[in-house]
Formats: sequence, structure tokens, C-alpha cells
Amino acid sequence: MIALFIIKLAAGITLMWWLMPRKDVTDGFFRIQMRVLLGLNVLAALSLAASGTWSVDSADVAPAAAAQAVRTASLIRSLCITAAVVSYAGTVFWALGRRLPGNLCVHVLNGLCLSALALHSWNVPNQSNIGQQLLSDFSSAALLGSVLTGMLLGHWYLTTPTMSIKPIWWFNKAIFVAVALRFLASAWVVADFGPGLGDSTQQVWLGIRWVGGILAPALMAAMVWKILKHRNTQSATGVLFAGLVLVFMGEMTASLLEQDVLIPY
Repeated sequence: MIALFIIKLAAGITLMWWLMPRKDVTDGFFRIQMRVLLGLNVLAALSLAASGTWSVDSADVAPAAAAQAVRTASLIRSLCITAAVVSYAGTVFWALGRRLPGNLCVHVLNGLCLSALALHSWNVPNQSNIGQQLLSDFSSAALLGSVLTGMLLGHWYLTTPTMSIKPIWWFNKAIFVAVALRFLASAWVVADFGPGLGDSTQQVWLGIRWVGGILAPALMAAMVWKILKHRNTQSATGVLFAGLVLVFMGEMTASLLEQDVLIPY
């Protein structure tokens, strides 16, 4: 479960890099971001190497599915290692101010991290269909990536206070879109499988998942929207930081619930 959460986080971060207005952000931000992604990919690779597969009880799946899960985990681990190497190269390029190869690293990393997440979505032994799983995983990645990267960008304004606020406005809009996709993914699953869970613990998890993963980031983005009208990036960053904690809680709870019931609520 930890490895999957890290891969979602890495995929969301690289997706935001790829989509955001990079020309309006100074090189130092991406140099640090590349180091963050390097650490995430190394941690994911080590976690997969230690466990050998995703956190799915082999008793709950057929032997063929369990073997496929091991092969998928091995392939994803290779993608993570490759992404770590590219991240290190990206750190060097952005540190030297070489934006062309630095941007090339962004494109490559986006492809590697999204491919790793798509492999999981395609092969996870869940009860949902492929479309539901893909929408759930990628909306989760988008939400995690937009909130975390937006928060770190807000901190970067402390270093470069004269930088345009256009990028942080963009991230706030991206959070709204990610929340909408997350809600759509959850509503689709509830429409097919129903919201009822027999275990009271699972019901609590589902409540935390909806509050932390949908309601909290929507309210946070609305607050940041009002704050940015006054060009107050420090206050906006504080709100994003508080929202990030709630989003992490919501998405980790969603992972626990999915692992338990094999449905991506």
C-alpha cells in the first residue's frame, strides 16, 4: 500500500509539472522538485523490492493473479529505478539553468510515472472495471500532485517573492479539476456497488475518505481562491499545507478501504 501511495504521488507531481506554466517559474524550483521525485522513486523501488508485490493478500486472489501481481510489481520497480536516474539528471540540468534538457526530463518522467500507475490500474485484482480503476487512481494522483506541488510552489514564493502569481493560480484551478474528477470516480463506484459497507470500521474509513479526499480540498481551493485575490501567497500556502494533511489522510484511508474491500471507493 505504501508503494502504491508513493507511485500515485510521483505520478501526480510529474503530471502537474507537465501541465503547469513552467516558463513562469524559476529554475531553482524544479531543481528541488527533481530531488523530491528522486527520493520518492527510490523509496517506491525499495518498498516494492522488500514486499515483492502490492499489499494484496494472496489468499484472496487466484494463483495466476498473484503471479501476475509479482510480475507487475517487478516491472513497476524497474520504471521507478529509471525515473530515479532521470530525476538525478534533471537535478543537474535545472541546477545549471539548462531548461531545454530539464524540460525533456519532465516529459520523460511524466511518461515513466504515469506508465507505472497505469500498470497498477490495469492489473490490480479488484472487483471494479478497468475504467473505474483508472479514473480512481489517476484522479487520486492528480489530487495529491496538485495539492503537494501547489503547496511547495507557495513556499518557493518566499525565495522569489517577485515571481508571477500566475502559476499558483493555475494550481488552484488544477485542484478544483482534480476534486471534480475524484468525486466523479467515487460517485461512479457508489452507483455500481452502493455506499453500504457492513463493517462499521469501513464506514468510518469511507467517511474520512470523502471528507479528506473531496470535501476538504474543495473548501481549501475556495479559500485559496479568495486569498489570492489579495495576492497573499503566504496565507494561501498555509491553507494549502493544512489541506495537504487532510488530503493525505483521505487518500491513505481510501487505499486502506480499497485493500480491504477490493473496490476503489
